[in-house]
Amino acid sequence: MQISIKSLLHNHLSQLLSIVTKIPHEIFHKQLAPDMFSLAENAKIAANFSLRGYCPLVDQKTVAFEEDGSTKEGILRTIQKTLSYLDSLPEVTDLDSSRRINDKAGFTTVDLPQPQYIHQYIHQYILPNLLFHISMVYAIARHCGVTLSKGDFDGFHSYPIGFGFI
Repeated sequence: MQISIKSLLHNHLSQLLSIVTKIPHEIFHKQLAPDMFSLAENAKIAANFSLRGYCPLVDQKTVAFEEDGSTKEGILRTIQKTLSYLDSLPEVTDLDSSRRINDKAGFTTVDLPQPQYIHQYIHQYILPNLLFHISMVYAIARHCGVTLSKGDFDGFHSYPIGFGFI
């Protein structure tokens, strides 16, 4: 059984959407530290990483949806538009070793054959960055007192209200 990259990205973005809907308007500008991105910026970056990784696989220009800056409504629209666009793209069904995909990771130029792009770049760069930025949204929200659980992050865990390990 092969796991669909598109489905994997969609699931993570859906969890981000679920988390963002629970966050009050007034903390989207908050940061964990002064030299870190805000909750809003982390949410936008996470959404953008999904398309940054997937669009090149299906020969589409990488797009980013940025709605209304850093407001809750704008972030929700950004994630929803990203999900809709991702849904409109075709599935990757056949891999072509002769097809090369280029990108930049920081100051590093990446040039990989399509199969390696999936196995190395998607799994070792795109997904970790996507999850990092979703984790930052979660961490900032929790730090600001928003009631979220591991289930909000992964969609599987379920704990009774008031349950805690500590």
